[in-house]
Amino acid sequence: MVDRARGAPHSRSSDPRRADSPAAGRPRAPEHRIAQLQRQVGNRVVTEYVRALNVQRVKEGDGPTNDIGIIQQQLNHVGASPRLAITGRFDAATTTATKAFQKKLIAEGVAGVTEDGIVDGITHTQLKTRAPSVVISATETVVDGPGATQVPSNPAAGTHAQLQVGAKGVAVKELQERLNNSGVAGAKLLVDGIFGPKTDAGLKTFQGTIPVAATGIADPATWTKLETAGAASQGHVEFDWLEEVEGVKNVGLRAGYDWKLSKTALAITLGITFHKKHKNVDTRIGQWLADIKEIWSTFKAVNDSDPKKKSMDLNFEAKRGPGHDVDVFQFDPKLPKKDRGQSRSDSGTWYTVDKRRSMAPHEFGHLIGLADEYNRIEEHYLQVTGEEPAVGNTAGLAADATKLAGDIKAQLPLTDKIAAPAATDDPGWGTSLAAVITPKLGTKQGGFSRFVAQEYGKANAGASVYTDIQKAFSDKGVTGFQANLSACVTPFLYSNKSLMGTMETTPAKGGGGKAAPAHEHPIEPRHIQPFVDLLAREWAMQTGKADKWRPERR
Repeated sequence: MVDRARGAPHSRSSDPRRADSPAAGRPRAPEHRIAQLQRQVGNRVVTEYVRALNVQRVKEGDGPTNDIGIIQQQLNHVGASPRLAITGRFDAATTTATKAFQKKLIAEGVAGVTEDGIVDGITHTQLKTRAPSVVISATETVVDGPGATQVPSNPAAGTHAQLQVGAKGVAVKELQERLNNSGVAGAKLLVDGIFGPKTDAGLKTFQGTIPVAATGIADPATWTKLETAGAASQGHVEFDWLEEVEGVKNVGLRAGYDWKLSKTALAITLGITFHKKHKNVDTRIGQWLADIKEIWSTFKAVNDSDPKKKSMDLNFEAKRGPGHDVDVFQFDPKLPKKDRGQSRSDSGTWYTVDKRRSMAPHEFGHLIGLADEYNRIEEHYLQVTGEEPAVGNTAGLAADATKLAGDIKAQLPLTDKIAAPAATDDPGWGTSLAAVITPKLGTKQGGFSRFVAQEYGKANAGASVYTDIQKAFSDKGVTGFQANLSACVTPFLYSNKSLMGTMETTPAKGGGGKAAPAHEHPIEPRHIQPFVDLLAREWAMQTGKADKWRPERR
């Protein structure tokens, strides 16, 4: 590593360049070359130069360090197979992946590369060029792709409601607009949001041209054709989505929202019917709605194909009215009085005792179809975020990891003695296992926990410590969010503090990029991408231009 030189200021009276200086006449001390550069070209240029000189040289056996973790992220990005665990330890698998990358460089004719499994010089430069690390929400990572923040659980069902005679609302207006703009012969429909005989006849005519059965029912197959047959300025989206989080499977709901595209903005709106289960909650509901609007409406869509970089605002809003149902309590009545401050909201139940201004914006994100990015298995994490898992905490002794892996196995299946009859999701299950894991790992995710998982796999024929723990709880009837299950699986999962946000980290408050506590998530451009894609699709149909649009903070 190269340390940055720090020059000390000289007083006027001791400047050896002055004839009246006491130091005049003495031999001048040689000036440090870094200091010379600083004087000649400035600190900023020199800083970049020093960083460029700061070349890694790491090999098998080195670590654990954050730098090696970043290298493992980079090797995954350039094609390591199988994927490397981001442990921060330069192990045999990292050597193999490095050699494979060096072999590829040699085949491409990159000069000066040796297939030796050591990351330094040209190998390191090529990794940084092909897989640059970036900082997202105060976390350094390598981005593999755009992510998939909206993932319908049944893609074949599409993202539209099935409509037929008698239906009303924005979805019907979208249907009427698309039929009018499809070019199918027939009288123009009145865009009134009422599915009557004329809309029925127009839809049957369109279905006959696709062709599909002319049923007069706007089903997924019909909607697929409608979306490319005619433009619309408004519409409705709805779909089911599921996720696995904190060891619990099949978590999710039905997302739904209306959209409207004008010449200057895309508006995303949804209705919420608040069912007030406690008194004195109206003020908090008003604050929730204001928070949602403030934190979400901080992006715009920029047209990169336009020389003037035309942009449109992206405006999000939740309103009181039909759409989603949310029960509102002051606190969770099932909790003891001393624990009521810990009431945990979800998409369908909001507690006024939860003072975090991030709560309502976070749950709003779920209502528009966005999944969590915390405590997920690696496959789901990569799918949703498009990012390499953070390096996280790497410190720890190898011997401790091996012992902990053995201690975990000794507690599986769960060894707790629960008095009969044991209730489903009994809070006692997993107490002994948590007593083994929590003192050593706490809730820290990252390099050392992944190393423990590696050691567990080595000792147990490649088994997954997460899968084995999750199954052990499931075998005891624990299928929901239970404290010991969460404590035991959390270190072996992956989290990104980048979803649906704290007011402290919202760009509107000037805090974009600020580190956020666990489960406190700022919005990032990828969360807005599905709505930019919607805008781009309709723009192309309206203008005939397949322009490229991207999300950007206002």
